[in-house]
Amino acid sequence: MEDKRSPLSSDEDRWLEQLLSGTDLTPSGEEPTVELDLEKIIQDTLHEDPAGVQAQPMDATRPIGGELTSLANEPAEDEAPPSQIAPLDLSASDPAGKDLGDDELDLEKIIRDTLRGDPAGSAPAEPAVSMDATQVVPSAGDTPDLPQPQAQTPPAEFRDDEFRDTFGEGEVLERIFSDQPVEEPEQTEKGPSQEEAPEEETEEETMEKGRPKRRSGSGLLGLPHLAATVVWLLIIVAVGAAIGRMVWLCAADVLAFGREAKTVTITIEEGDTLDDVAQKLKDAELISYPGLFKLYANISDAMDKIKPGTYVLNDQSGDAAEEMVVYDYMALVSAMSPYSSGLTVVEDLRIPEGYTCAQIFKLLEENGVCTAAELEEYAASGELDEYWFLEGVERGDKYCLEGYLFPNTYDFYENDDPERVLEKMLDAFDASFTDVMKQKLQTLQEEKGYTIREVVIIASMIEKESASDLESYTVSSVIYNRLADPSEYPYLNIDATIVYALGGKADLTEEDLKVDSPYNTYTNKGLPPGPISSPSQNSLAAALGPEDTDYYYYAFDPSTGAHHFSRTYEEHMAFLATLKDDE
Repeated sequence: MEDKRSPLSSDEDRWLEQLLSGTDLTPSGEEPTVELDLEKIIQDTLHEDPAGVQAQPMDATRPIGGELTSLANEPAEDEAPPSQIAPLDLSASDPAGKDLGDDELDLEKIIRDTLRGDPAGSAPAEPAVSMDATQVVPSAGDTPDLPQPQAQTPPAEFRDDEFRDTFGEGEVLERIFSDQPVEEPEQTEKGPSQEEAPEEETEEETMEKGRPKRRSGSGLLGLPHLAATVVWLLIIVAVGAAIGRMVWLCAADVLAFGREAKTVTITIEEGDTLDDVAQKLKDAELISYPGLFKLYANISDAMDKIKPGTYVLNDQSGDAAEEMVVYDYMALVSAMSPYSSGLTVVEDLRIPEGYTCAQIFKLLEENGVCTAAELEEYAASGELDEYWFLEGVERGDKYCLEGYLFPNTYDFYENDDPERVLEKMLDAFDASFTDVMKQKLQTLQEEKGYTIREVVIIASMIEKESASDLESYTVSSVIYNRLADPSEYPYLNIDATIVYALGGKADLTEEDLKVDSPYNTYTNKGLPPGPISSPSQNSLAAALGPEDTDYYYYAFDPSTGAHHFSRTYEEHMAFLATLKDDE
């Protein structure tokens, strides 16, 4: 490695070689001086080497004497070097430049660094030179042989009084003669009562020092902690009170706390939205917060329950008088549903026996129950409950429920639900079919193969043809007798089917009997395709249990208000002739 230290002058180099070789450098006639300012040499070396050149330890067992005299009397650069110096015992150090021991001093390095003034300390240290005061310096003319390195003796305790007086004892002296860099501790003034800080800190003390110190005595907005706590408590109480009041107001409106009971009429029109309903309730003073009611309605699907109609809450008129109550949100929704008592009731609406679907729908519309269009649409495609007697009925036609809307007296609501109205009449038909009638139906099916739909068709014709309940069973026998002998009586020849085909025309002509319609029993064999009216329970019973007769004809007798029954065509024509004579 290239030596980057400052070069020595020729005189210095020659002088150093003589010194290391043991040549006498003292001028003739002068005795070598044995005084050595070792402290100054060591400290100057340390101070002049800021890069941290370390002094090698000195062998404390060697006597300090004449071999160091030449160092104390070192000539200046411009002076001639001494010609003689005390002899030196040069022992080679480790070739690798390792330290020779804690008790040896790298004197050559100290001298070279002192002469060169190498502050960088970048060059590797030269082998240390040990000195032996007992070694004789050869004369100038002799060529000295370097002595072989001697075995090192264990270091002894350092007891030189001169060094004790100079450096003292303890850690300072140990640091000077050790291989560790000497650092001058910072001097701080300590009071008499100040204790010396411990050399090492525990892990907890280190972590504690790393934490930021909290400022004490202030909190929120610079207020003292107690005042900040009070402010926070006041804020919490205020927010809690506001939330509590809001919750109370909402609960009071939902549950109708403090609301006065009164009679109110609410009309929900077809096409009203939830906003319209909420505003109408607000205007009627039934709610205070429309937005809250809309939230409740959305959660509870209230609009699926609210139906158009006129609703009277706490009705006190006539027989409908009821106890005054307060309506909360749930009660309001229930009161505006089809099953609510708050709806205006259409009472005792009678559906006459023998009415057709068209007539029934018109009657319901005239009484404000439902429109005919709503009923026709729902009858054709609306979802209905499962009814056993509708077996074989094909939905899709607006009058497909013909014959099954049982004639009776009903209570409906204004603007009622079409589904509810239709199912109410279908339920009545089911209820009218007693167990005895069901047994007769089963027997009729087993013996003659008639279905429930065919029985209803026959019952609808009986309903239209019979002048009284008593003759219904006889009329039923004529129909079954003719159906039982299709070869002799292929056509039923029932006028009521022509009337149905013509939309209710009463006075039939000869041309009417020729109308092209599947319901024309004068031109089409067997039963018509469907019922022609809504039969009563009596007509259903007559269809299930006809009288046992041999009649095949009948005709109405105006004089008696009943039908005249005949066994043969000749009897029948003779009776008709008598009717013409009476005219």
